Amino acid sequence: MRLYFPRPWAFVACFIAAGVHAQPAPTLRDSTESAWALTPQARSAQNRQAELEARGRAASSLLAGPPSVGISHRTDRIGSNGGLRETEAELSAPLWWPGVRSANAAQVEADRVAFERQQLLAKAKVAAEVRDLAAQAALAQIERQVALRKAEEAKVLAADVARRVKAGESARVDQLQAEGLLQQAAATQSHADAALARLQGLWRALTGLDRIATLDESPGQAGENAAVAAAQAAVHAARAKLQLTAADKRDPLEVGVGVTRERPAFGSANERSMKLSLRIPLGSEGRNAPKLAGARADLDAAEADAEAVQRTADAERLSATGELEAARRAEVAAAQRARMAAEVQALIAKSYRLGESDLPTRLRAETERFEAELAHARAQVETRRAISKLNQAYGLLP
Repeated sequence: MRLYFPRPWAFVACFIAAGVHAQPAPTLRDSTESAWALTPQARSAQNRQAELEARGRAASSLLAGPPSVGISHRTDRIGSNGGLRETEAELSAPLWWPGVRSANAAQVEADRVAFERQQLLAKAKVAAEVRDLAAQAALAQIERQVALRKAEEAKVLAADVARRVKAGESARVDQLQAEGLLQQAAATQSHADAALARLQGLWRALTGLDRIATLDESPGQAGENAAVAAAQAAVHAARAKLQLTAADKRDPLEVGVGVTRERPAFGSANERSMKLSLRIPLGSEGRNAPKLAGARADLDAAEADAEAVQRTADAERLSATGELEAARRAEVAAAQRARMAAEVQALIAKSYRLGESDLPTRLRAETERFEAELAHARAQVETRRAISKLNQAYGLLP
C-alpha cells in the first residue's frame, strides 16, 4: 500500500500565505491598526491634542494670563463719620516679559512634537507585539497541521498493519506499535489544538480580531526608529523647558486701569478720577535657582537616555540583520534535510512493502521525515519572523 506524504511547502503556503478559510486573513497592518485603536494612548490622543492646542493658544496670546477685576469701597462711617465715601473699580492684566512669550511658545511646540513621537513609539511597540504574536501563531498553525497529517497517516498505517496481521504477514507486536503511534499522534494533535486556541485568545485580546494575520512582510529600507525619534524629541522638549525657565525669571508684570468715585465729606460733590497702575515683580534667587537646577537635571537625563536608546537601536539593527542571515541559512539546511528524509522514507516504505524491512525501521523513517518537514516549516516561519524583526528594528510599521 503506497502512502502519499505532501511536502512542507503545501501547508506552509496554506497557513502563511492564504489561511485555512476562504475569507482572507487580515494583514499585519490591519491588525496593528486594530490593536492600536484599543490602546489607552490612541483613545486619549484627541484630548491630548486639544490640550496642546489650548496651550498653544495661551502662548500666542498677548496676555500672560487672564485679566482680573478689582472693586473696593472706603468709608469713615465707623469712626469720624464725616461722610467720606470712596468707590474704586480696577481692571488689570498680566503681560509677558520680553523673551518669555516666545520661549513659552517654543516649549509648547517641542511638547507637541514629543507627544507625536511618543504616540509613534507606542504604536511601534504595539506593532512589535502584533508581529511576535502572529509569528507564534504561524508556528502553532504549522505544528497543528503537521499533527493532523501525522494522525491521519497513522490511521492509514495502523489499518494497513492490522490487515497484514490478520493475513498472517506481520506479528501482533507490529500492530501494537502502529496503534501506539496512532495514540501518540492523537495526543500531539490535542496539544497542538490547545496551543493554537491559547494563541487565538491572546490575539483577540490584543487586536479584537478573530482571524490571525499572516506573516506577509518583505525586508524594507532603514527608516526613522521610533524610540530614537521619541528620545530626541524628549531632549528638545527638555531644552525648551530650560530656555523657558531661564527666561522666566520673575512673575509677569501687571498693568491696570481704574476709575475712582470719591466724596470727601457730607455735602461735598462727588469727584471722579482715573488711575493707571504698573506692578513689577522682582525676581529672587530662591525662586529661580530650584527651577533652573531641575530643568538642567531633566535635560541631562534626557540626553543620557537618548544616547542609550541610540546605542540600543544600533545593536538591535545589527542583531536583526544577523538573525535574518542565520535564519536563511537554517532554512536552506532544513530544506536539504527534509528532502533527504523524504527520500529515505520513500525507500524504506518500499522495502517494507516488499518485506525487506521491519516495521520499527519504517516507523523511525516516518518519524524522521515528519521531524525534518516540521523543522523545514518552522525554519520558513523563522525566516519570516526574522524579516519582521528586521523591519521593526528599522522603524518600519507593517
